[in-house]
Amino acid sequence: MTLNAQTSDLLPGFDHAAFDSNAVFRVLLDAMSRPGRIYDLPVHITAPDGLNASATATLLAMADMDTTIWLSPGCATKAATAHLKFHCGSPITTNVAKADFAVARCDEDLSFITELSVGNAEYPDQSATLILLVDDVSESTEMICRGPGIKDTHNLAVAGLTPAFHAWRAENHHLFPCGVDVIFVTDTKIAALSRTTRIEVK
Repeated sequence: MTLNAQTSDLLPGFDHAAFDSNAVFRVLLDAMSRPGRIYDLPVHITAPDGLNASATATLLAMADMDTTIWLSPGCATKAATAHLKFHCGSPITTNVAKADFAVARCDEDLSFITELSVGNAEYPDQSATLILLVDDVSESTEMICRGPGIKDTHNLAVAGLTPAFHAWRAENHHLFPCGVDVIFVTDTKIAALSRTTRIEVK
C-alpha cells in the first residue's frame, strides 16, 4: 500500500516508452550532430513542477540508473526529483562536479557551470551534459555557429544567455576533445551546441 501511495501522485512518463524514447533520442542525436539547428519535441509529455516538457523528455530518453543528475535550486522540486528517480532510476546528486546531466533554468545563477566535469584526455566522454531551460530559441543572428555538422554557418539565438555564459562557452570549446555539451530546451523546442562548435556572438 505504501508503494501505491507514493506512486499514485507521480505523473506518467512516455505514453509509448520504447517508441517515444527512440523518437526523442533521435532528435537529440540530430541536434548534437547539427549544432544550432532547432528541432520540435516529437512527443507529448507532462512535465513535473521544476522542469519543462523538453527537459523531462530529454532526461527520460538519456538518463538511467548509471547516470547521475544534478538539479539547480529552481529545478530541484520534490515533484521533479521523484519523477526522475521513478522513471529514470537515476541517482540525484547535490554535487554538480559529479553530474552526468546538470539541469538549470537560464535565468538562475549559472556560476556552477565552471564546476562541471569536462572529462579527461583518456576519457573525454566522461564529461557532463548541461541542459538549460530557456524561454525561447530562434534562428536570429545572436550567435553565428561554425564547426563540424555545420556546412558553412548557422544562426542561433537563445533568450537570456549572459556574457559570462558566452565566455565560459568559448573556453569550453578550446578544451576539445574534452568539454561540456549544451542542450537548450523550451517547452516544445530543442537545440544544442556541442563542444566542437565555434561561436561568434553578435
